[in-house]
Amino acid sequence: MSDLYTLLAFLTAIVVLVLLIARFKVHPVATLFIVVMGLGLVLGMGGAATVELVMEGFGSTLAKVGLLVIFGCVLGKMLELSGAAMKITETALRMFAEKRVPWAIALASTVLGIPLIADTAVVMLIPIVSALAYRTGISMMRLGPILYIGAYVMTSVIPPGPGPLASASLLEVSMGEAILYGLMVGVPGVLVATLYLSRIKTYVPPKPEFVEHLVGAGGPSSGGSGEGAADGTTPGAKVGLFGALLPILAPIVLIVFASLAGPALPEGSWFTGTVLFVGEPTVALFLACLLALPLFRGRWRDKETLNDLFESGLRIAAMPLALTGVGGALATIIRETGVAESVAGGIESVGLSPILVPFLVAAAVCTITGSNILGVMTSAAIMQPLLPSLDLSPIAVYLACATGAQIMKHANSSGFWVTTTLSNMTVGQGIRSIGVASVLSGVTGFVVLYAMHTAGLV
Repeated sequence: MSDLYTLLAFLTAIVVLVLLIARFKVHPVATLFIVVMGLGLVLGMGGAATVELVMEGFGSTLAKVGLLVIFGCVLGKMLELSGAAMKITETALRMFAEKRVPWAIALASTVLGIPLIADTAVVMLIPIVSALAYRTGISMMRLGPILYIGAYVMTSVIPPGPGPLASASLLEVSMGEAILYGLMVGVPGVLVATLYLSRIKTYVPPKPEFVEHLVGAGGPSSGGSGEGAADGTTPGAKVGLFGALLPILAPIVLIVFASLAGPALPEGSWFTGTVLFVGEPTVALFLACLLALPLFRGRWRDKETLNDLFESGLRIAAMPLALTGVGGALATIIRETGVAESVAGGIESVGLSPILVPFLVAAAVCTITGSNILGVMTSAAIMQPLLPSLDLSPIAVYLACATGAQIMKHANSSGFWVTTTLSNMTVGQGIRSIGVASVLSGVTGFVVLYAMHTAGLV
């Protein structure tokens, strides 16, 4: 079987994948399965061998990352329902002067984007942001997209976001590296995108339903931090800031410390064993879920907290788990059928810098399908078998996938519609704000990555 045939089959598979999802609205899991099976068959693997490889890739990938995705989704749900997310937002707003409100929202969104999916952060916090827009006179075309973009970037570049988790697992990048280097490319992206959004001049008022309780109770520039409950408190009022941040920061510290300090500690000691145990990502994320229980105060013993909340997290985790498993199957098929060598040869003959390839693949998948999760995961699955041929480190490919998968959000994305609609913007205003900001964040992150790659740091 010629290299040209193999390469054409691979490129056709990518086109079919994109068309089925974007044009014909086939579910991504079903689409990936169709593409993986079809690729194995047209490359001569045979029906039985293809199925065997798919099952092998699916099972081995989920074995590595399955519990991580589950505990990450459960943790996000706990922070959402306990009021911890609201507390972090309110604290960030109090830290900044009124004219710096966009940066306060960016800070809160960036922190919350570590455990929460960006769409969830917007739905939760848009009433507070809308009230701030009404009281300060700042356009929702600034504040709504800023609320989205911080969480969106973090969900794209660092675990426990489902996409980064799957990508890190497929590329065999340690979670400590993924978090540290992900922050290095993610934070500059958030800063540049926020700077752009904070300069937008077009005024868009908040949706009336979010501010009708404020009419006659203090108009623009009268101060305040958002929508209150019947007793004048917000959902996060009874949660302390330390308690709200602890479940987010503790697993990051444990994982990073174990990753960096573990190799330097004496082998066989009880302390080394303990550090490596609690710093193992699955254990660290489960401990984070336990640390979130006190946020519920007396309700932590209730069935709604100990059982129903966990089931809610499992439902959220179902699609990322399925996508991750089938993505692992795609990587296995690519590795076993010779596609990797053909693609690597094609890249070399064109003269394209290898680091650009995962970035462009992730950007294309995200832009066409509207899913950053699918973008980072699919590009990682494609690139993993190519690593030996392209002379790229796994962490460099991971970061290229993560930055490319931010480009670009537009009308085929649920996050775009949630943010545009709740921020009272038109589609055109959404593209000018959210779309451009997502391009700026991804390109900025990639520029940082390229500089680190050129300097030999990754």
